[in-house]
Amino acid sequence: MTKEECLQRVNDYCNERSYDESTLTTDFKDKFADFFSKKYPDATVDDETAIADLKFNLDTAKSASSKGRASLQQGFESKENDYKNQIAELNKKLGKKETPKFEVPKELQDQLDELKRYKNEEVKKTKFASIMKLAKKGVRQDLHKSFETFATGTNVDLEKTDKEQADALVSRFQEIFKDSIGDIKPLAPQQVRKNDEAVLSGLNRIKV
Repeated sequence: MTKEECLQRVNDYCNERSYDESTLTTDFKDKFADFFSKKYPDATVDDETAIADLKFNLDTAKSASSKGRASLQQGFESKENDYKNQIAELNKKLGKKETPKFEVPKELQDQLDELKRYKNEEVKKTKFASIMKLAKKGVRQDLHKSFETFATGTNVDLEKTDKEQADALVSRFQEIFKDSIGDIKPLAPQQVRKNDEAVLSGLNRIKV
């Protein structure tokens, strides 16, 4: 099994299980495919043992990733509450009704800034997944993988709506690749059925 074949199986399984970038990153999947192709160099893409092992390890990695993020966020929230309590205690000691001006220590401010960055990144990952789900509705099924590659690294704007950003991605994708791939809009159900019938009609019939 080559790295490319293994990566294809990894992407197919991640799509099947809805493991997006916020769960398993493109970089992780690339390294994972490289490792597995070396682990099963003589296996075919349909080798049951290799594929079962691949799926098990992807599920395990997803579970570990989710638990790690939850633990990290819990730790940050605990620190944030501690800092807020410290500030509240200082305000009480000052004995003023109005909130006094308080200069946050650099170490504390750094921790709060780190927490803010972390939360923003998590929100952006979730928002990007929602944007991609909407955007794919406007792109042909056979172009989804190319569209995912095109959209990777897109800067998510937390102030704009998911639909607004999804429409912009689709429009930009069409503008850049129209000359090479034509219309990117999904085929109507009737056209899909006609295409399937055309393919089937071209197959040689086998007499039983």
